[in-house]
Amino acid sequence: MNFGRIIKSLSLRQITTIIGKVISSPVMFYCFVKATKECVQLCDQHFGKAHHKNNKANAYRHALWNMFIVHYCLKRGKDLESAIKWAKDITDWHERAFVNNPLETQMDLHNNKMGRQLIKRMHVKDPAKVNQVAIDQYLMEKLQHAKKLTNNTPLIQVNEEQLVYLEDFNN
Repeated sequence: MNFGRIIKSLSLRQITTIIGKVISSPVMFYCFVKATKECVQLCDQHFGKAHHKNNKANAYRHALWNMFIVHYCLKRGKDLESAIKWAKDITDWHERAFVNNPLETQMDLHNNKMGRQLIKRMHVKDPAKVNQVAIDQYLMEKLQHAKKLTNNTPLIQVNEEQLVYLEDFNN
């Protein structure tokens, strides 16, 4: 992941917004960066570069990203609700800053939300057992039940528990 290339792609307004986020929440921003790097590394290990497409691997990546953001914020002493709120704020900002077509954006936002819901469920059930390996295993189980979306499948027809994707997986 090349942060210099990412920064160069942002508008002045987007850069100002991200600087504001760094200044207002430096610890949580650090957690975001750490989670992003580790999420991409794990996805590369599992799926190669296929997670950059709109397939199940991408659904996994978006959910994992949010789960890792929350997990690292919790490890830094933040409470669960603050960590979830931060993950939503920063990942929603990302989806607005790096625009996709509407169906892809719906998919990404849904999978981001799923990640936050899943980590909350894991944390409430048994916070001592939440770690990267447990998160990965739990999410891989959820991935088996992901639903493929089409232009004719609105998100309201998707079970709240399902990750969603647009394309079949081709590595």
